Amino acid sequence: MATASSDVNVVPVAEPVAQLAHPSPLAKQNALVLVVGFALIVAVGTLLLRLPISGTERPLTWEEALFISTSATTVTGLTVITPSQDLSPFGQLVLLVLMEVGGVGFIAFSVVLFALIGRRLGLAERMILKQALGVLETARIVSFTLYVLAVTMAVQAAGAFLLWLRWGPALGYKRAAYLAIFHAVSAFGNAGFDLFSGTGQVLFGFGRDPFTLSVMMVLILVGGLGILVISDLIMYPWQRRLSVHTKLTLVITAVLIGSGLLIVLADEYFAGSALKGLSLGERFWVVLFTVVSARTAGLTIIQLDQLSQASALVLMVSMFIGGAPASMAGGVTMSTVGVLMVAVLSTVRGVPQAVVFGRTLPLETIAKAVAIMTVSTLVNFFVTLLLLVDRTGDLFTVAFEVVSAFSNTGYSMGATADLDTFGRLLIAFTMFWGRLGPLTLVVLLTQRERPTLCRYPAEQIVLG
Repeated sequence: MATASSDVNVVPVAEPVAQLAHPSPLAKQNALVLVVGFALIVAVGTLLLRLPISGTERPLTWEEALFISTSATTVTGLTVITPSQDLSPFGQLVLLVLMEVGGVGFIAFSVVLFALIGRRLGLAERMILKQALGVLETARIVSFTLYVLAVTMAVQAAGAFLLWLRWGPALGYKRAAYLAIFHAVSAFGNAGFDLFSGTGQVLFGFGRDPFTLSVMMVLILVGGLGILVISDLIMYPWQRRLSVHTKLTLVITAVLIGSGLLIVLADEYFAGSALKGLSLGERFWVVLFTVVSARTAGLTIIQLDQLSQASALVLMVSMFIGGAPASMAGGVTMSTVGVLMVAVLSTVRGVPQAVVFGRTLPLETIAKAVAIMTVSTLVNFFVTLLLLVDRTGDLFTVAFEVVSAFSNTGYSMGATADLDTFGRLLIAFTMFWGRLGPLTLVVLLTQRERPTLCRYPAEQIVLG
């Protein structure tokens, strides 16, 4: 036996290790399937968009097709073309399908495929679905995934129907039906693509219409809350309780929208000019939509490069935070930020455990939140650095573009269109990383633990 003065203590068995730090082979296999699956979808989308039939006056280049396919599959919305002008109806249909597959997830669709061919899901497939959708009980995977599909289609159909009713008299009901379906999918999927850029109008003249903006904001919010929160809210009248995850998500959503609305409304006091010429009512609806859309939706109805840097910074922070896990949104997620804030407040108050809404957060959850935040910050830093080294540009504008790509938002201040091939590939990689989630790639790249019988003594590190 080792003495008290020994540097190493020998213990009978190795202690349990958190899955994040030392993932099992199955966890790494699940992460690999997610990465390869999304990569294949991007590849197929690239091939389809490269076809001459997808373009209008000219076929898209391989570089453009890859960028747009990645942006659509990751439901980002950043683009190096104008979809309404450069994509044919076939190309726009490909874009729509990529947004739908990327938003709902190829994993959810695979469950339907398994059911159609009569294949029973094995343990590996169930674990993949569990990791992708955030379901805690593996036994409920199949029924929950089908529930996700049903809710998704129902919400999108309702949104498209309302937009069709509003746009029909002005645009013609046939044309309005096509536009309503496309924008309902784009809004609910937090994709950010639209078919009105380049037409000289914003939302075909409905960019200041409270009804249109309200419908699209509801779609964005529902898509960004995540199916777990939606399911919780639907069941509330019967269960009369909300999970801590749902409560935390709703609180952070309200704080982000409320604080963002107040700051961006005062944009002119910060030397911004994006809101000039708007009445008070128009300004309220435009700003509210912009703040809601900043939560990784990216549908743009104002000139973002005319906002003050104070307002743009608020939008950038909102983009970085993003939506909820198991949702259409990206970012580090509100849960990650919420867990870190609870941990910080508990430390400041001298409370030994992180407690929120009467529940204690496990140390593993806090460790995952720290890992996600750290990796995400480093990715944004290094991509911004590489872009600044590759080309000259304003630091804030480039950083805004990188955060938009990482969070799968699609807001742009004009930097993406000016990127060279290296810069576009770098932004495409950032979009791909952001959609899969830092945690997935951390699990994929982490080495498996080697069991040891040694336990080293603890020692304090000076902080602050």
